[in-house]
Amino acid sequence: MIRKAISIISSMVIAASLFSIGPSYTGAAPIGDANATIFGPNVYVFDPTMPASDIQNVVNDVFAVQERNEFGSERTALLFKPGSYNLNFNVGFNTHVAGLGQNPGDVNINGGLNVNADWDNGNATRNFWRTIENLTISPSSGTTQIAVSQAAPLRRLHIKGQLDLFDFDSNWNAGWASGGFLADSIVDGLVVPASQQQWLSRNSQWSSWNNGVWNMVFVGSNNAPAGQFPDPPYTVVPKTPVIREKPYLFLNNAGQYQVFVPSLQRDTQGVSWASGNTPGTAIPLDQFYIAKPDTATAASINSALGQGKHLLFTPGFFHLDDTIRITNPNTVVR
Repeated sequence: MIRKAISIISSMVIAASLFSIGPSYTGAAPIGDANATIFGPNVYVFDPTMPASDIQNVVNDVFAVQERNEFGSERTALLFKPGSYNLNFNVGFNTHVAGLGQNPGDVNINGGLNVNADWDNGNATRNFWRTIENLTISPSSGTTQIAVSQAAPLRRLHIKGQLDLFDFDSNWNAGWASGGFLADSIVDGLVVPASQQQWLSRNSQWSSWNNGVWNMVFVGSNNAPAGQFPDPPYTVVPKTPVIREKPYLFLNNAGQYQVFVPSLQRDTQGVSWASGNTPGTAIPLDQFYIAKPDTATAASINSALGQGKHLLFTPGFFHLDDTIRITNPNTVVR
């Protein structure tokens, strides 16, 4: 059976596969280098030597475009090389934020990294199509806010402090939120769903879980709250029967980009990286065919796959006149 590591939740996820190739910078890097890569202007690869104010300006500009861009065609990835960044920013539509370390602790956002619903007066039921993964968030306020509703996964995060899964309206009432997903993550403090109606947490942990509205599901997670559906609305599955975590890009010790493919795991509980590196295999990026929307065709993609290449999509819309055919075992499509 062909093993395909595919993550397709929305067109936003295409933007998840945006990378910079080459060795790490050894000196100060200008902000212009962030999106001067072969992957095009919608990909920003930040280096910790870049001025924090310049990075802040870029992420603010991206959010200004994507905050209300519910059905727009823009796709953006914000990728952070290992190191610490003094930033405080929000994540809008069709935006992927990811750390490029082996583990979440390799990239630390000091200040804040949030998803709010201010654009719709605290109503987060329209906050779809965005993702955050593989980094640490150290909020200066002590709280991280992720007010989303579906198609907005959180993976491989270490959140220091409290995590709120909702936003307030202008009268400080808890605004609506309707669904989300947390996987392979640690929250040091309390998780507060408040008005969040439903949520799925898998292989994660927190200090405590505050409440539930309609349906809160916990699979293979440590410190799941006590109780049973429907009152309280908790469904707890102690272990995850079978799982292969999503592949992710990282920089190895030599400063080379690779895609890490986690191993298939059975009967797991807790976070895969809590006691060391996630079990799995690293694949050099030169073993991937990098598909770009302005040049890739069904024929070129299938030719590369036929030669044994893995497949990596850069951001944008791909108008193909044929089916993508994956015939080799263990092909990774990202």
